[in-house]
Formats: sequence, structure tokens, C-alpha cells
Amino acid sequence: MRGAIAMLTIFMILLVGMGPAWGVTSGNELYELLTSESLYSQYTGDSYILGVIDTTDSINKVWHLPVRWTIPPGVTKGQIYEAVKQYLEENPEKRNDTAYGLVTKALGKAFPPKK
Repeated sequence: MRGAIAMLTIFMILLVGMGPAWGVTSGNELYELLTSESLYSQYTGDSYILGVIDTTDSINKVWHLPVRWTIPPGVTKGQIYEAVKQYLEENPEKRNDTAYGLVTKALGKAFPPKK
């Protein structure tokens, strides 16, 4: 019985936890998450960024598309999140663009691809 309750609890946490990230569509929404005082909101924004990285990497490998950024070894997740947040802070006029595109641009600026 305790196992079933634990599994249900984990499932509910995962289900509820994924909802807000699905709703991120603009740079404004992502910026609000990244600058929130709520750790949960910050975590959601950070997770969105990691999702963009994973998705883009997978798409590039399947379709053999050009690499848009190269994250060097030793770069922390915190540095990645900070690079995206800084890009959004420095470009408020672009925040109405899609969050996915802005994350891609921010990573390309902070971690240009190797030539």
C-alpha cells in the first residue's frame, strides 16, 4: 500500500511539475520564470532551457543540421541559465519572440560553435 501511494505521489509531482514548462511560449514568459523569487518557477525556467538544448541536439543529429552552439566542457548548468537570462535582460525588445528561438540565440552568442 505504501508503495502504491509513493508511486502515485511521484506521478502527481512529475505531472504537475511539467505543466508550467509546456506553457512557455515567449521570451517574456521565460524571463518571468528565470527572474522569479520562487525556486519552483526558476527550476521550471531552467528545465525549459535544458529541454531546448536536448531537443536541438537531437534534431541536429537526426537531420544533420549545423551546430548553433558548442558548450565547452566544464561549463555548469548555472552558467548556461545565466547566459540565457542575461541575453533576455539585454534584449527586452526581443522577448515577444518565441522562447525556443531566444534560447537558441542566447546560447549561440554565449557559446559560439567551433569553426
